[in-house]
This record gives sequence, structure tokens and C-alpha cells, in this order.
Amino acid sequence: MSVGISIVILSCAAGAIVGCVYYLNWSAEQKAKKFCANIDPGSDIAVATEKANRMGIPYGSYGGYTFYFPGTMFDKAICAVSVDRTGKVTSKVAEMEYD
Repeated sequence: MSVGISIVILSCAAGAIVGCVYYLNWSAEQKAKKFCANIDPGSDIAVATEKANRMGIPYGSYGGYTFYFPGTMFDKAICAVSVDRTGKVTSKVAEMEYD
């Protein structure tokens, strides 16, 4: 009887961990999509970087702009934004990166 209870408890714990991992990654992806959706093509990238600074969203500017939304462990959602020479947004995409 106690072996059955142990198996049930371990199964519930494993399910909770899997559910937590799934939720954290899903949440990060939703935040990235929402952030990207609010960046208008043709707008100045400074608007997005100022918003990211206010919201505490980390970003990098090597080869375009990438805004990072942490998931679990090393997983993250990103909003990748391409800009022209004048800093105007030319394209954007939000996606999940699993590491």
C-alpha cells in the first residue's frame, strides 16, 4: 500500500514540475509576442528600447535588436527586431528558443 502511495506522490510531483516548466515557457512566449506586437514597422527603435528599459527587459543590439524574456533554465522567448541604417524598424518576429 505504501509503495502505491509513493508512486502517486512522485507522479504528482513530476506532473507539477512539467506543468511549471510548460507554464513558464508559455508565459515568456506570450510576453515576447505582446512586446513585439506593440513595435510598429517604420518606428524608431529607440521607442522599443526605452520601453524595454522601463520594463526591465534585457536586450542586445548586435546585428539588430533582440529583446529577451526568460523561461525556465536556459529557455527564453525573444522578440527579434531588424532595423535599417537610420534605426527604423523594418521587421520583427517573436519566437521561443529552447537551449
